[in-house]
Amino acid sequence: MTASCSDARNNESTIRSSTMMSTTTSTVTTSTDITMINSTIISMVDSMLITMNSRESVETVTTLSSISSEKDSKEVSTTSLMSDSVWECPNITKTSVECSCDFPHTLRCTGERTALQVISEHLKSSKAGTISLLDVTVTGISILPARFLENVGLHGLVISSGELRRVHENAFTALAKPLQALGLPNNLLETVPISALKYLVGLDRLDLSHNKLKTLEADSFNGLSNLTYLDLCDNLLSQLSPQAFAALPELRFLRMRGNRLSISALSALRGLKNLEELDLSSNLLLGPMGPNLLPWMPSLHFLTVSENEFINVQQGALTGVRNLSYLILSHNQIDVLEDHSFKHLSTLTRLDLANNRIVDVSSASLAHLEKLTTLDLTHNFLRSLTADLVVPLKSLEDLRLDDNEITMVSSDVPTSKLRLKRLSLSDNPLNCDCTLLEFATWLSNSSLSDEDKSSAVCATPPALENGILTQVSPGSLLCGEPTPSMTRVPLATLKEYHYDELTGINLLWNIEPCTEHYTCDTLIVYETVGDSEVQTESNPLHCDSRMMRDPCSLPVTAPPSFNLQLGHKYRYCVVLLIPTTYDDVSLGLGCSDVITLKETKQEEQHDQEPSSTNSLDVRITAVHVNVSDQGSLHVDVSLSPSKKSDASSCEISIVVFDAETAIHKCKLNCSSAFINLEVLVPGRYKVCASLDELANIESIAFSIIEDDRGRSRCVEVQSFKQNTEAIVLSIVGATCALLIALVVIGRNIVRKVRHPRIQTQCFLPAQEFEITHKAHYIKLLATTKV
Repeated sequence: MTASCSDARNNESTIRSSTMMSTTTSTVTTSTDITMINSTIISMVDSMLITMNSRESVETVTTLSSISSEKDSKEVSTTSLMSDSVWECPNITKTSVECSCDFPHTLRCTGERTALQVISEHLKSSKAGTISLLDVTVTGISILPARFLENVGLHGLVISSGELRRVHENAFTALAKPLQALGLPNNLLETVPISALKYLVGLDRLDLSHNKLKTLEADSFNGLSNLTYLDLCDNLLSQLSPQAFAALPELRFLRMRGNRLSISALSALRGLKNLEELDLSSNLLLGPMGPNLLPWMPSLHFLTVSENEFINVQQGALTGVRNLSYLILSHNQIDVLEDHSFKHLSTLTRLDLANNRIVDVSSASLAHLEKLTTLDLTHNFLRSLTADLVVPLKSLEDLRLDDNEITMVSSDVPTSKLRLKRLSLSDNPLNCDCTLLEFATWLSNSSLSDEDKSSAVCATPPALENGILTQVSPGSLLCGEPTPSMTRVPLATLKEYHYDELTGINLLWNIEPCTEHYTCDTLIVYETVGDSEVQTESNPLHCDSRMMRDPCSLPVTAPPSFNLQLGHKYRYCVVLLIPTTYDDVSLGLGCSDVITLKETKQEEQHDQEPSSTNSLDVRITAVHVNVSDQGSLHVDVSLSPSKKSDASSCEISIVVFDAETAIHKCKLNCSSAFINLEVLVPGRYKVCASLDELANIESIAFSIIEDDRGRSRCVEVQSFKQNTEAIVLSIVGATCALLIALVVIGRNIVRKVRHPRIQTQCFLPAQEFEITHKAHYIKLLATTKV
């Protein structure tokens, strides 16, 4: 027999009612016989029959609810039961067919294309009610013929061929009794056989799994108003008509595992108010799991969406299924559970999040699951077991954390209040130090099974590697050198905030602790949209705490390129990089509260006292000095924020220093922060601008170039006056000297190259020999030296 697609809940059968059947119980070929078999044997599609190892050990058979015929039950007599020895399995001896009976009134046959005819003829000649369920696997047929089981009375029928492409319109019209369960799995059907199914008005279960169905039309299930179970697993379904299930008001179990359904196709489920179980695993469901993933289904208790590609669970997910008790989200790409993800699923008792990418679980994300008894987080990336994971789950009894990256159990975990009956921690790199002492004591004294207790195994320190935590003596759980010391990571908190249209957004961050070396990385801006926050802008930051006068205060200015809108709400975050050992870095983070963007002189965080004008009211951002041809200095001071609107309360002190003393002093109004100064003597000068008094700037001018508070800045320049005539004469003189030098050098070179004059001689053999010999000797001498 062919079973339906597997149920993710294993032994939790989708059919609730079950009937116990003793090994001595039997039935007779009366109406009583048929009724008892109907209530104990038929369970099509979701494991239509449970195959037992021995026919004499049948204990429990999953049944169809209310499968027995009311008419037949009125004819039964409770005293008409007889032993199983009365019933015999039909003996079909044809060479083209092989049949067997697993237990009473069930016939399984395999054969070639003539097998259907042989089986039909034999059953027609048998006593009525001999066979209640027929399972046939036949080869060589592509069309299920008309009236192939004429006058045969069955309650359940399964036909598989691997080649069946079409079902004749009258295939089931000649049955002696209304068919209640039909299975056509493992065939090649490309469409639902509407014309053949419309006559099965009493059909309760239908299995069309493992076919080639691509679409469901609005009339695909017309006439099947009594259908409660539908299996469409492992087809090619990608499109569902909005009215595909409109003709199935009583549907309670729907299996659509292993298809190609997208999120948009799920709107076809609208109207299934009696649906209790839904399997959508192994489809093409992508992106976030949001509130509107499924339509309103008030009776849904079991939902499976494993083996898809969900990336996170959003706040208030699955609003339409508020009575859910069982949710499987395993084998997805989920890395984030947003706060209040399950706030509409307070009735949930089991949650499966295995095989995802979850690094951390906040208490707010699980805050509404007070009835949850089982939580599966195996095969994720959790770093620790924290109170956030267990405190909100007041009814938790079964926690599975195998194959994560858990190294520690947080000290805030209330072990004395845990009600766990099962806790699994295998394949986690536990760091067995003194921080695990309390947890190890609780684990040893708990009522957990020995298997669960031994699942907690030490990975570090090396002396305890592979040691079972409950077997490690408390004296061995030490803190010290084996445990790397944790450096406190600097965190940033927003101290001051200012915005106006001219200067933009200015932020002053307080870094604590500021004794650790850090560098700046990024400024990130998040915009509040509804109940969520979306990143809208980011900009690289450059700073090094070792180069800052006050590393505890970090001023940051948002660049003009940020496209932020007045009246919108934003959160500002800075990312710091903290060097650690082994050329690694840690992240230091800091975020502001949500701030509405509006013009303000100054807005501070955390209810601090307003700062004086010495903080962000006015800062010198730059001092520009240009030297003219005549030696004068043009000084221009840039301020942030602008004080043009309040010029009377802002003055800038300008001082020009030579090598030793101040040679120019003056004060400027902030509204016109520029001046021209005449420098009489060429030389090197330092120009300083300050918002402090002149006496103060003289005291600091030679110690700093820039004040980190933005109160003072200094620049150095070189000034000189040009003398055009002197420059021209100098150039002419230098040119003449160069020409003379070139002439002298050229004559010397020509003189050296010129050949000596030779007087007329007829023959000078001796002199020529001497020169040759001498040259030869010199060459040998040079070679010898080398």
